[in-house]
Amino acid sequence: MKYLLILVLLITVNCEGQKSNKMNNKDFVQIVKSDLKESDLETFELVEFGKIRNESAPMGDFLSRMWTNFGKPESVMFEGFNYFIKDTKTNVIFSVYFGASGPGYAAKKNDIEKVKPRIYELEKILDNSKNSDCEEEIETDFGTYLCGAKNGIPYDKEK
Repeated sequence: MKYLLILVLLITVNCEGQKSNKMNNKDFVQIVKSDLKESDLETFELVEFGKIRNESAPMGDFLSRMWTNFGKPESVMFEGFNYFIKDTKTNVIFSVYFGASGPGYAAKKNDIEKVKPRIYELEKILDNSKNSDCEEEIETDFGTYLCGAKNGIPYDKEK
């Protein structure tokens, strides 16, 4: 009986832990660019965040972790891709992108300080995310690359 009680307690704790992990992903939702005012986008500035993910990792690593949580990026651009994310706790919209200088975040100037701790939370979610199978074709100064992940292994390879 004692072991049964311990087993039930362990299962309950594990289920509660799983519930809280799922809730973290609902803290951030992808929105489409057309939902934003063009004048707001013009005021977006780089969020000086400090350490941003593993900058030496392939673009496919960042892409596949974002894909796991938000699906396909809204736009694939020259040398990268872009997502617009709404933080449901602060109601702030920010951009998550990979560009010529690597991964980054941008937000309206007045929202930058508010969004920094939330970006930290998003980074934790991404760090704990698996690499989804995905692939995007990215044009760069060095040619066209296929970026993504296959069987959990991220890659950037010349087309």
